[in-house]
Amino acid sequence: MTPEEFCEKLARAQVQFPGDSEEALKKGARQMLKALRDNSPFTTVEHKGKLNKSWRMRMEGAAGKDLQANIYSTAPHFHLVDRGHVQKAPGGRVTGFVQGSHFLQKTLDNEGADIQEAMGEKLLRKLGDNLQ
Repeated sequence: MTPEEFCEKLARAQVQFPGDSEEALKKGARQMLKALRDNSPFTTVEHKGKLNKSWRMRMEGAAGKDLQANIYSTAPHFHLVDRGHVQKAPGGRVTGFVQGSHFLQKTLDNEGADIQEAMGEKLLRKLGDNLQ
């Protein structure tokens, strides 16, 4: 089966079987959420708002083509850790730069394709002969 045929079958399955596609999307989003939690940097210092515990998922859209899973962080410092930031003295003078860890992009690169492929395979296996 070519990738084009595979994508066409998935799109048709999403329209014909919205409940099954929603379930597959939720499972895939939960796997990505777990991967982000595992790959988020953490400290042993005791404080509120730990980055690896701040990941949330929200399903949006009714069904079919509108359905999407949004994964986001509630931590206000997420972008600083991921992309890097300048360090400033109390007077406002820049004293250095902290390089970002870019763990979000690394997680998407390492885990994203595998999770997406597993989602498609599970959905196709579940739907079985209904797509022919």
